[in-house]
Amino acid sequence: MDGAPGTSYQHITVRKLCGALGAEIGGVDLDKELAPAVVDEIKRAFNENLVICFRGQDLSPAKQIAFTRIFGPCEQHPLYRSAQIDGHPEILVLEHKAGQFVNGRNDIWHADVTFAEAPPLGSILHCRAIEEGFGDTMFANLCLAYDTLSAGMKQMIDPLQAEHSARILQERNNAADYNVPVKEIPPPVNHPVVRIHPDTGRKTLFVNSAYTERLAGMTAAESRPILDYLYAWGTRQEFVYRHRWRVGDVVMFDNRCCWHYVVIDYGPDMHRRMHRTTARGDRPV
Repeated sequence: MDGAPGTSYQHITVRKLCGALGAEIGGVDLDKELAPAVVDEIKRAFNENLVICFRGQDLSPAKQIAFTRIFGPCEQHPLYRSAQIDGHPEILVLEHKAGQFVNGRNDIWHADVTFAEAPPLGSILHCRAIEEGFGDTMFANLCLAYDTLSAGMKQMIDPLQAEHSARILQERNNAADYNVPVKEIPPPVNHPVVRIHPDTGRKTLFVNSAYTERLAGMTAAESRPILDYLYAWGTRQEFVYRHRWRVGDVVMFDNRCCWHYVVIDYGPDMHRRMHRTTARGDRPV
């Protein structure tokens, strides 16, 4: 088997979940040690589909961290400290309970931690509590969004850099009195507006409304029309997959070329709990 896109899988099953991105992976128990051939096919499915889902899993924090390390070093979130698991600081608990969004709401299209010098490769969410049909997560394919831009827009944005900052994250976190305050944030960093995916070589948009402050060399006001156009374009329905959570789902998404958004469509008493781990990425180019 040569491993090229579109060739058959020998050790796992891959069922596409929609035309834009997303696939359900079968034949894998993540609680067990994975053979090298299985790992290779999971990585290939991840690169081809950007979001992959494993159903019916029950992973301890240690097992989730071990699976994350297949893709890269498992990193603790650089700022959030509101909900951690003793002995496993790599696990970020994202939870809604008793009317509280611990670690804040995520109903904003974004990629994670793009204010870092080397933003994450991707994150893994393990669903531990949910009421099915509520609290879905949407994912947008920014490779596809870039591919479908006009030639003129590509020519304009290809050489641009953008400034990313944790300022908005700090404000959102600190607005809730039950979160541990974020007292200090790193200085802003510039990344290319269009980056090259290091594994597939595809071009992808790399700005987002949570962390991108402005285009480098421009004011925020000058940047806004261009950024707003890209944000609206990137979330067109034909680029989006909506994941309907079940308890036991393990979903991994590619932070280098996807945005995600949590749908806040549930009442104050619904319990929603996710365990998130993150694999280290590299500096965008």
